[in-house]
Amino acid sequence: MSPPGCRHGRQDNGVIRYCIKTPRPQMIELHSVGNIRPHRLFASLCAAMLILAAVLVLPHASQPAPRVPLLVPVFSSAQATLNAIIAYLVLLQFHMERNDPDALISIAFAYSSLLTLVLLVSLPGVLTSDDHFARLAPALGWLWVAKLAGHALLILLAMLLWRKWPARTAARGEIHCRVALVAFVPVLLVGCACALVNGLASNLPLLQDGQGSYASLARGWPGLFILACWACALLSVLLVTRLRRSFDCWLAFSCLAYLLYLTVNFSSALRFTAGWYLSRLFELTASATLLGALLFEVLRMQRQLKTLYQSAYQISIRDGLTGLYSRRYFDTALAHEQQLMAHTRRPLSLLMIDIDFFKRYNDTYGHPAGDDCLRQVAACLQDSARSSDIVARYGGEEFAVILPDTDANEARQAAERLRNAIMARGIPAASPAGRERLVVTVSIGLGCRRSDPQAAGETTLIDEADHALYDAKRQGRNRVACRIL
Repeated sequence: MSPPGCRHGRQDNGVIRYCIKTPRPQMIELHSVGNIRPHRLFASLCAAMLILAAVLVLPHASQPAPRVPLLVPVFSSAQATLNAIIAYLVLLQFHMERNDPDALISIAFAYSSLLTLVLLVSLPGVLTSDDHFARLAPALGWLWVAKLAGHALLILLAMLLWRKWPARTAARGEIHCRVALVAFVPVLLVGCACALVNGLASNLPLLQDGQGSYASLARGWPGLFILACWACALLSVLLVTRLRRSFDCWLAFSCLAYLLYLTVNFSSALRFTAGWYLSRLFELTASATLLGALLFEVLRMQRQLKTLYQSAYQISIRDGLTGLYSRRYFDTALAHEQQLMAHTRRPLSLLMIDIDFFKRYNDTYGHPAGDDCLRQVAACLQDSARSSDIVARYGGEEFAVILPDTDANEARQAAERLRNAIMARGIPAASPAGRERLVVTVSIGLGCRRSDPQAAGETTLIDEADHALYDAKRQGRNRVACRIL
C-alpha cells in the first residue's frame, strides 16, 4: 500500500492504491535541534573573529584612549537591558518546557542585570555625588566581582544539574508559583550580595587605587577567580550540552565573549584605554548575540506555529479518506458563494455526483477496494476540475462540486468533462455474471441558480441538484441531468 502522504497510484493485488497528499502537523520545538550545523558554523566563525580581535588588541591594551565618561553609563544601561531581556525570554522558555536548568540560566542573567543597575546608579553624576562615590568605591569593586562571578557560577550550576533535573509536568498553579519564585530569586541574591559586601567592606582589600588602576584586581586572586569561573562555565556548556541546540551554541559563545572581555580588560587594568573600550564591546557582544539567537528562535517558532496552524486547518476541512474538502467545509463554502452571488449577480452551479452501483462494488471487491475506488474517483474529480471549483465529499459515495460564476451550459460541459474523465480512468467495475467487463461510472445531477437575488437559499440549490441526480439515475445512470432555478 502506498505510504501516507503520497499522490500517486500503483497496482497492488489487482487493486490500484491511490491517495491524495494532505499535510501533517509537526511537533513544535522551542529550540531548533534538527539542522544545528549552520548555527555551529556561524557561532564558530563569530568566536574566531572575537578571538582574533582580542589577540590583535592585547599588545596595545594599555594604550591610552580619549576619555569619554558618558560611555560608562551608556554601556552599563545597554548591558543591563540586554541581560534583562535575555532573562525574561529564558524565563518564558522555562514556563513552556518546565526545565529547571533554564530557570537557573534566567536567574543568572537577571542577577547580572540587577547588579549592573546597582553599579550604574552608584556612578558619580547619576544618583550619587563625587564624594559619596569615593566612599562607595571599595564596595563597588567587590560588587563588580560578585556580579561576574555569580553570573558564571549560576550558569555552571545549571549545567551541572542539567541531567539531574529533567523537564517535569506541573499543574498550572504550580508552574505559576515556580515562575514567580524564579523571578524573585535574583532580587534576593542581589540583596544578599549587597548586604554581604557592605558588611565586609571595611575588611576587604581595595581593588582600585587613587589613579583608577585596578591592577590588584586583575592580577590578584579576585581576577583569577572570575576568569576561572567563566572558563568552567564555558567548558560545562560545551561538555554537557554538546551544542545540540542553537541556544547551546550561542550560550557557549556568550561565555567565551565574557572570558575574552575579562582577559582584555585585565591586560590593561586601567579605564579609558584601548583594552578597556574593546573589552566593553566584548561584554555587549556576549549579551547581544545571545539575545539575537533567542529572538531568532522566537521567529522560528512563529513560523512553525503558522505552518502547524495551516496544516491543522487543512486537515480539519479535508475528508480523511479522499483528501477532498469535507461536508462541513462544503456547507460553509456554499453559503459563502450564495452570499457572493447575491452581491455580484452572477450565476452559481452545483454538481451532485454519485458512483453508479457502488454497493455492488463493495459487495464484490470488499470495503478496502471500495475505499480505493473512492480515492481514485476523488483524485480524478480534483484533477479534472477548474482551480476555482470546490470539490467535496458529500457523504458515502456521493461527491459535490461548487462551480462559482458558471451558468447552466458551462456547468453541463464541466459535468460531462468530469464524467468522461472518470470513465477514461478505467476503474474496474463489478459486472453481473455473463456481462462484459465494465468500468466505474458516475451519475451527475446539475443544479444552477441564476443571478436573481430573490431566489431561494442554498438548501433549494442542493435539493435541485439532488433531484437532478435522481433523474440521471432513473434515465439509466452514467449521464448528466440538469435542473435550473
